[in-house]
Amino acid sequence: MPKNKFEYQFYYHRNLPHYQPKDGVFFITYRLAFSLPKTILNKLAEQKKEFDEKLERLNNSKKAKQRLINNKILFDITDDFLGKYKKGPHWLKNNEIAQLVIDSLFFNHKKKYHLLCYIIMSNHVHIVIKPLIEKKSTPYSLSVIMKDHKDFTAHEANKVLCRKGQFWLHENYDHYVRNREELNRIIGYILNNPVKAELVDDYQEWEYSWLNENDLYL
Repeated sequence: MPKNKFEYQFYYHRNLPHYQPKDGVFFITYRLAFSLPKTILNKLAEQKKEFDEKLERLNNSKKAKQRLINNKILFDITDDFLGKYKKGPHWLKNNEIAQLVIDSLFFNHKKKYHLLCYIIMSNHVHIVIKPLIEKKSTPYSLSVIMKDHKDFTAHEANKVLCRKGQFWLHENYDHYVRNREELNRIIGYILNNPVKAELVDDYQEWEYSWLNENDLYL
């Protein structure tokens, strides 16, 4: 167990499980700090209860794979909701704040990670990164990468908004990308977020997205 909770760990658990295999590529989603309405929370709770009951009937060899499938379904429900949610803060619509997020993502690109893809929506962000090796064959931890990024952007965004208080939800959703096929699927999913939310007809019309074709297959 590391002395510092932000140091690299292969696995830890908060509200969500977090895995960071060495030399891995990760799909990360983070959103603004606000409470989801009871309707979506109830839907997620009911779906999770149903999934947990079905998991109990599976043997251990099948549970891990099914749990990944279940988590993806729960994530998709939440993400679909966020893309179309009209209430709550939408601070990332502000061009200055969106640019702060972009600049921060690029600041550690090729220093702590390779940035492969991002899209900034009005209330959440999707990125794909590959952490670089820091020392003793240990990669930079996702915890450190995201803490630095979120602390800086929260501070600067609050100055733009003339406000104080929590800007980002503390915990991120992160998913270890297991193969090339999954990477291609995730990137397609990310880039089509504004299309799915009916904000544009073609993903290339969305201003705040980027695909790093040069480093995509590191």
